[in-house]
Amino acid sequence: MTMRIYVSRDAGAVAVGADEVALVLGLAASKRGLDVEIVRTGSRGLYWLEPMIEVATPQGRVAFGPVTEFNACSVLDAMISGGAHPLRLGVADEIPWLKRQTRLTFARCGVVDPRSFTDYRAHGGYKGLERAVTLTADAILADVTASGLRGRGGAGFPTGIKWKTVAQAQADRKFIVCNADEGDSGTFADRMIMEGDPFVVIEGMTIAGIAVGATKGYIYIRSDIRTRSKP
Repeated sequence: MTMRIYVSRDAGAVAVGADEVALVLGLAASKRGLDVEIVRTGSRGLYWLEPMIEVATPQGRVAFGPVTEFNACSVLDAMISGGAHPLRLGVADEIPWLKRQTRLTFARCGVVDPRSFTDYRAHGGYKGLERAVTLTADAILADVTASGLRGRGGAGFPTGIKWKTVAQAQADRKFIVCNADEGDSGTFADRMIMEGDPFVVIEGMTIAGIAVGATKGYIYIRSDIRTRSKP
């Protein structure tokens, strides 16, 4: 039976050694003759525990962290035996910081393989689009307006008003542009979504395109390196 281990590929996790941990786990599993699948996910957001790795069990995904390349082998042995380990955190969904939350935007972050369309669909992805294609553009706009959905920027601008304005605009061709610039200092919500659940961005852009009559979409992101003066 294949043992499935989850290791974050999120930039924050990689910065503290997630790639090295994944490599050591793969080599250790091969040396032990184990059938192991290492799934690279986004992060659940517990950055003080990254690299936090999880193993699928009948009781749920059991987490360990923060794991380093130096203790990854002992963690793997604990996963195999089901025994105790100083880094064992228990079932991930039962960790108090996570259990107290009701996750909407980040529901799949840290759970799915962000590069797997199949995994996205298996965790509820594209249900919104499936419903949207059964509605008229006006019905979609009415639903979005009634939902009270707002932009994730500081202004919190109502999405329904924004979409309705674009829908009413007269143009030969319309475009959907996803602003993924992440320009405000210290804001990383967009990065977490794009790294941990990118298909939700595409699904949302598609629904928006249907509602406003757009035929093409772009994701805008800059590649510049910003420098900040030290205090």
